[in-house]
Amino acid sequence: MGNGMVDDLVDEVCEGYIIKHLDGSLWVVKGCYHLSDGLVAVPRLYGGVKIKRLNDAYSIIMRYYRHYVRFVRELGRYVPVVPLRDVSVVVSPLDVVRRVKELGRVGLINTAVELLDLIVYGCGCTAGFSGSLAGGYFREDSDIDIVVYSNTSKCYELLRRLRSEGVLKPMDRNLAYIEYLEVGEGGDEGLIELMMRRVLQGVFKGYRYTIRLVNCEDPGTLVSDYVVIPDETLILRVVDNSHSYTTPAIYWCELISPTTYYSSRVKLVTHRIRYSELGVGTLLRTRTPLYVLSNYNVVNLDIADLTHII
Repeated sequence: MGNGMVDDLVDEVCEGYIIKHLDGSLWVVKGCYHLSDGLVAVPRLYGGVKIKRLNDAYSIIMRYYRHYVRFVRELGRYVPVVPLRDVSVVVSPLDVVRRVKELGRVGLINTAVELLDLIVYGCGCTAGFSGSLAGGYFREDSDIDIVVYSNTSKCYELLRRLRSEGVLKPMDRNLAYIEYLEVGEGGDEGLIELMMRRVLQGVFKGYRYTIRLVNCEDPGTLVSDYVVIPDETLILRVVDNSHSYTTPAIYWCELISPTTYYSSRVKLVTHRIRYSELGVGTLLRTRTPLYVLSNYNVVNLDIADLTHII
């Protein structure tokens, strides 16, 4: 039997929401596609310990929640699906705003509210807090995590303008390296350079921020029949990055190698901020499943064993 309040919210839950498990753990909702009886999510706070690396989150899932892992055809892979019956509370980033403002306007809270107001009033979007501010486990040195759910293109242009004006500052190399060490899972130090250029991540008045512009118009699902090549090493060149700043980020790429497939068109999908804002012409080498559709192929960087910017 499901939780009535949770059942009512399931249609709107997407990237940025947090769910509180009946056992007290906190999980972050991943992506835009979910099932009628459960939510795709990974643990963020377990046993009072914050889990930042995705590999660590999956280790906990496989140890304690293995029974949650299900194959979802539309996603083309096995994913953790938290049953609605095990969810006690769904936390919306939009509802968090009022609660955060009530905490008082000092330090981290004051800066987070100021940044959110800059975004909301600057582009007329719907936005709220995610991460530690939403989960209630923040410290004074925590990052500011913001999710935006409307006017994403206008919001991205606003962020670029604020960066050019010096209101938002890029991470310096030391700060980017610290971030890389905290979440890095693959040893590609080229990600540090990307992080230093990225508008969606940076520094505002001394606090690190990450802003996700969630756009579920294209949830990155597999909408037609496909064949899976389970483990392929690919070299891809980005040819269209018009949705590089959204979550999920969607790129159209040219398959440089191998050349044995019917189509050289590849739709590249990722929910990971580390692969956002890739420029046209960027070359990637990745080892990952390849989904072969009738007139193009699909690669999901979120499940790649290895990805390098070359």
